[in-house]
Amino acid sequence: MYPTRHLTLPTLKQRTGRAVALAVLTAAALTGTGATDALALPATPPAAGSTATADSSATVTGGTTADADALREGAAAPAAATLRDRIAAAARGQIGVAESDSACQKYLTGKGQTCRNTSWCAAFAEWTWRHAGVKSVPTTLLGRGVGKWGQEHHLFHTGSPKPGDLVVYGPPAYEQGGHVGVVVSVNRDGTLDTVEGNVSNKVAHRHIDPRTAKGGVKKWKISGYVTPPGA
Repeated sequence: MYPTRHLTLPTLKQRTGRAVALAVLTAAALTGTGATDALALPATPPAAGSTATADSSATVTGGTTADADALREGAAAPAAATLRDRIAAAARGQIGVAESDSACQKYLTGKGQTCRNTSWCAAFAEWTWRHAGVKSVPTTLLGRGVGKWGQEHHLFHTGSPKPGDLVVYGPPAYEQGGHVGVVVSVNRDGTLDTVEGNVSNKVAHRHIDPRTAKGGVKKWKISGYVTPPGA
């Protein structure tokens, strides 16, 4: 217990500052109990309008520790996270687009093909990147070719996928028979949510286990992922 009722104004001013000292003495005079917590106050009181947070920790789904720290500090989200979010949003926004009404044709603009007579999973994946603002994208219509492009640009990796990555089914090569989609969510249990073009002739959402999932006419397993340039 601090004997605050016996402290003088100069002593309190030295320990707490003039404004706090006057408040302490006023409280002591009015209540007769003193202000036993006064000497524990910080040397610099919080700015007006500020609030204290009991727990500064936060969980940011789909982000890194650095991203979480930036958000806690009130800073803008890193450019890489923003780009990945845009890719995932672009992919999700196309779920249900089908061949039946030729709405899928926009993915093949400039390629001289139609989505009714060619495999268009790679064209869809590339479209999501372009739509999100990725400057350099694959131009192949081959799902496995997207993986090969990733290798050539040092963007292909076999583990730790993130939203916005392209998931490649089949060994990277400029050959047919594979498949490619867009990772939109990485889940705590290790599963992935993907959005993939040309699945039953439409853009479809899939919830997959990357260890066992298969895609393409040859039912290839996942060989790896391609990171968006700039992410």
